[in-house]
Amino acid sequence: MIAIPVGAAKPASNLAVSEEVAWHVSAEVGPVPPYGVGDILGSDTVSKLIVNQPNGNKEVALTGVMNGLNPDTVYTILLSKGYFTTPVYWPGLFTSTIPTFTFTTDEYGSGNWYINLRDTIFPGSGTYALSVWVNSPSRTILISNTFTVVVGE
Repeated sequence: MIAIPVGAAKPASNLAVSEEVAWHVSAEVGPVPPYGVGDILGSDTVSKLIVNQPNGNKEVALTGVMNGLNPDTVYTILLSKGYFTTPVYWPGLFTSTIPTFTFTTDEYGSGNWYINLRDTIFPGSGTYALSVWVNSPSRTILISNTFTVVVGE
């Protein structure tokens, strides 16, 4: 997987940094089984994950614009530790202070979600590797590339 650096908690003189992070259907990243069983082909290419550092603020905004999923379905988002090797097993939640959360798709299989990560949720200054995992009611279906967040001066 590719680690994508995302500037975070940077000086106020810097402009915003925004990166689009690629999604993968779970079978492309993890071992089968259990990954790949619930994959929805094409949902990885029509969905977007945007990682943004608003103009010098000490927080990171994650936005998921999801498409190609099952209609009228509740999905769970897990902010995970990053991973760098294959085969990948779920590396665990990034931190217990950020609980999992859900979003519901509309009748067309589209939906979106948003979360702010303040610098206070990180254990201190440094570079952190994260990934986002999307679970259907019973299985992981999408896994983002690992991206890095730099917290501190």
